[in-house]
Amino acid sequence: MKLTEENSIKRARIELVPMIDTMFFLLIFFIMVTLTMVHQKGLSVNLPKSGQGSHVKIHNFVVTLKKNGSVYLNKEKTSLRNLPALLKQKIASKKDLIIINGDKMIYLKKVVKTIDDIKKAGFYKISIAVKPAK
Repeated sequence: MKLTEENSIKRARIELVPMIDTMFFLLIFFIMVTLTMVHQKGLSVNLPKSGQGSHVKIHNFVVTLKKNGSVYLNKEKTSLRNLPALLKQKIASKKDLIIINGDKMIYLKKVVKTIDDIKKAGFYKISIAVKPAK
């Protein structure tokens, strides 16, 4: 005796619509997450405020001047004396932008000395990082 007919057996199938919806959701999630990520090359310092600052999208090298006197190229500790040699070693193109990321409590003399050392090394595209004034 047969309990079911051969034609009435249902075959298992994979539903694609919910899978496609899930993939679109994951794609949108990862796009939104990567848009909010900020890649910071320099160290965090207390920047001075300025109403005339402009946003720079592409920069490869950040010279950080901390309040305690330490100097960093990106996140690598160095000194003002070794900075020009390190810049020449790391930077292939003299047209790359170098951002000076200085704490607002450091002396202007140190910033000017840093700019002079960078220019003596042959790099002329230099900018100073500021916090936008509200």
